[in-house]
Amino acid sequence: MKKIFLSIITAGVLLVSCSDDDDVTLPEGTVSISLSTTTVNEEDGDVEITLNTNNPFLTDVEIAYELSGTATINEDYTIATSPVTLTAGATTVNITLSIIDDETVELEETITIAITGITGDDMAEFVDEELTITLVDNDSYPYENGLLLLHEGNFGQGNARIDFLSNDLQTNQTSIFSEVNGRPLGDTGQSIAFSGDVAYIVLNNSQKIEVVNRFTFESITTIDSGLLNPRFMAIVGEKGYVTNWGDGTNPDDDYVAVVNLTTNSIESNIAVAEGPEAILANGETVYVAHQGGFGQNNIVSAINTTNSAVVEITVDDSPNSMQLTAEGELFVLCGGVPSWAGTESGGSLIVIETADNTVARTLEFAETEHPGSLEVDADGELYYMVAGNLFTLNVDATDLPTNPILTGKFWYGMDIIGTTLYGSDAKDYVSNGAVEVYDLTDISLISTLDVGVIPAAVYENVSSN
Repeated sequence: MKKIFLSIITAGVLLVSCSDDDDVTLPEGTVSISLSTTTVNEEDGDVEITLNTNNPFLTDVEIAYELSGTATINEDYTIATSPVTLTAGATTVNITLSIIDDETVELEETITIAITGITGDDMAEFVDEELTITLVDNDSYPYENGLLLLHEGNFGQGNARIDFLSNDLQTNQTSIFSEVNGRPLGDTGQSIAFSGDVAYIVLNNSQKIEVVNRFTFESITTIDSGLLNPRFMAIVGEKGYVTNWGDGTNPDDDYVAVVNLTTNSIESNIAVAEGPEAILANGETVYVAHQGGFGQNNIVSAINTTNSAVVEITVDDSPNSMQLTAEGELFVLCGGVPSWAGTESGGSLIVIETADNTVARTLEFAETEHPGSLEVDADGELYYMVAGNLFTLNVDATDLPTNPILTGKFWYGMDIIGTTLYGSDAKDYVSNGAVEVYDLTDISLISTLDVGVIPAAVYENVSSN
């Protein structure tokens, strides 16, 4: 059993504050307690709090103390019953604080020990001082601090799933929603949004959102009314905003559903133009890229979440992905119209100033180039795909790059977390797919993972503790 020694310096009867900055000489017969904060880990076992005196008493002295703090006695720790006796002639006495190493995941907790009385000497006097110990938990939830891999699954087959990957990619726990809740996740896993410890899993063809604890994956509830072809979700405060295509054959019924995250119910709808797709939040504004659903559109909606007012910003054809920069610029990647859809148009990268929602500049692709999957790394560099080629450019660039950093990568989805890239390969869209993992610092392949049917997106699942 490990032992950590914490000192409460004692020498008699008057309790005063001491610190490294105090130039105090304690008179004979004085009791003091240090104010330094000490941190211990749950696995540390016995913590010995040592009371010291540099002038032994001629009689036994009893030192009484009280316990407080957010930790719970007999659940988080045990300790000897107050008071403790400092025997005549002794220079030290220990109080053993035994930390209980349980399996419960908890936030940091505190244990405060305050001297409340000294008896055995008629001259004993003291003022209240205390020692606070911070107790750090050593447990974690089963799906904490790793990666969540969303599989879209086959449309109409109900085989969407989510896997948990450890950060070192050595552990892959499959179908964690089904494993925890004993039922299928649903049909067509579209996206996941997060708010605190809660994950909102959007299932497009199931017309629902599964709400779970993101670290245990235990079901909280299912939102299964008020949604029609839901796509993506953004969080602003206690509200969630979900893009919905509505009936794909009706261009006038598209909307953003507003979810009350307290009741987990749809509280209102905001009517928007056809084909709302990607959505992201910037303060009290959410931006919606209208790719066009089963067709093409060419706008980005800026929705004021305080009054649901919608401002339409005209961009180029088929805006498919967006990224915000630290400087407040919104980069919108437009894919253009493919040749099979009519009159072909090339893609573009459009920069919108979020201060006034105006287009600041546009970088044009060639007429036959249709970019997608705009991502940003930890250093603020942008990445996108064109015809199986990966390109990167700085946010201040005035020209598009001509040389790709990777070629031959026809990924279904691409995600960047920090400086690691995850490319999701759906292969033939029927059999199992793969995820290729790259280190962007040197564009080296870290690993290729065999995964399930139509891997769609990778999310970081980090605890806020």
